[in-house]
Amino acid sequence: MGRITKFIDTWGSRIANAAALWPVVPAGIAGLIVGYLSTGVAIIAQYGAFGWISAGLLAFLVTSSALALLARTRLWRVEAKIRERIMGDSSQFDPMGRVFQNKRLYLRDLAPLGRREVIGKTFINCELIGPGTAIIGLRSSEQKPWPKMENTNTFDVDCIEYDMTVRSMLAIAFLDCDFSGCNFYHMTLLFARRENETLHWITPNFNEPRLLADESPSEQE
Repeated sequence: MGRITKFIDTWGSRIANAAALWPVVPAGIAGLIVGYLSTGVAIIAQYGAFGWISAGLLAFLVTSSALALLARTRLWRVEAKIRERIMGDSSQFDPMGRVFQNKRLYLRDLAPLGRREVIGKTFINCELIGPGTAIIGLRSSEQKPWPKMENTNTFDVDCIEYDMTVRSMLAIAFLDCDFSGCNFYHMTLLFARRENETLHWITPNFNEPRLLADESPSEQE
């Protein structure tokens, strides 16, 4: 089993390295073509190999710069869309509604100034956008079922496991709220229970046993 894992890791690394070089291929091809064609240009051909090699390198640099600019332009568009999400407005919604589907919702609209809780809501295929801090996965009483969080994604989101006995002075608490197919943007999420390890946790798992090496000298004494 170990050999198979090592084989997969080795070839996976090689494929990843090869894919990283792919952007150079179009520029290289353009350089070769221009270098070859330049052999038939008198003003370049008079310099021999130096002339057509220089023409090929120039074509390579120009093509690489153009491709880099194109990639950067795409990145700017993505960043602009993210800024639009962060700074834009929520979709029209009834604040008294119980189910929100296919909505873009901001924390500032779900819990306007002075409100600290969102209770008994179901969010389906929604975008929930900060900035702000929210507590997810809470129930209002022991008789209530634990809220569900399924098929969700996070973007620029830090996740923190916190002590339920400590009351946050800033976080908006989502009580008895279910999330299905939702995306969270630009916020900090607090959880009382650590269940999904794919999230971006910035706190350790407090349920795991601590090693003696992790304890301070005073604790060992």
